[in-house]
Amino acid sequence: MENKELLQIMEKCGHFLYHRRGGKRGQIKILRLLEERGSITQKELLEVLILKSGSVSETVKKLEIQGFIIKERDKNDKRKINIILTNDGRNYLNKQTEINIEQEKVLFTSLSFEEQETLRELLTKLFQDWEGKFDSALFNHRK
Repeated sequence: MENKELLQIMEKCGHFLYHRRGGKRGQIKILRLLEERGSITQKELLEVLILKSGSVSETVKKLEIQGFIIKERDKNDKRKINIILTNDGRNYLNKQTEINIEQEKVLFTSLSFEEQETLRELLTKLFQDWEGKFDSALFNHRK
């Protein structure tokens, strides 16, 4: 198999996995973070998610329009605006988590246990090799 063909298969798998999870990983990450912390400022979001300011602002705005978050002025420091998860946001997050769990159960059913283990080992080996060869910034944007 040529490298080009292998890359095409990996790209198709990556595309499928991205869209299977709703294509809204940034939104889900923000909602999960809010569920864990209760509230957070936009500045703190930037620091935690390692994203560009414009991306975070746009995602926060979309979440607010959907009613998944609200913004409130900090009671102690009126200059700060806290982002808070709403009940609708929590319900959406729970629903997406349930959907992902159900879908994940069938992703690898075409492979035997041994094949799954081999795939895991090969992907781990490949990823570790890439981490040693390429700029670490290429791997951090989705952590």
